[in-house]
Amino acid sequence: MTSYTFRLDAELKQQAFSVFESYGLNPAQAIKMFLQQVVATNSIPVQLNYQPNKKTIRAMQEALNGEIETYQVNSTEEMLELMKQFSNEETNGN
Repeated sequence: MTSYTFRLDAELKQQAFSVFESYGLNPAQAIKMFLQQVVATNSIPVQLNYQPNKKTIRAMQEALNGEIETYQVNSTEEMLELMKQFSNEETNGN
């Protein structure tokens, strides 16, 4: 058996645990059922109705159209340095 600790907002915890209790489940049983469903369906058993905003849609279209710059790095350190450069450019308005 493995144990896992995570933080919850007090109100969310109270509301969710109340629902579990109404089904006669304790939190551990409910979470285990959720994880078993993830494994059985190889998916997350909740609706994820993500709607991208305009900026994300534009970025996705540019990527699909091959209109993006690509970079090749040879290590995690190079990738982090590149990400830092982009972050600095955004901060400086470039």
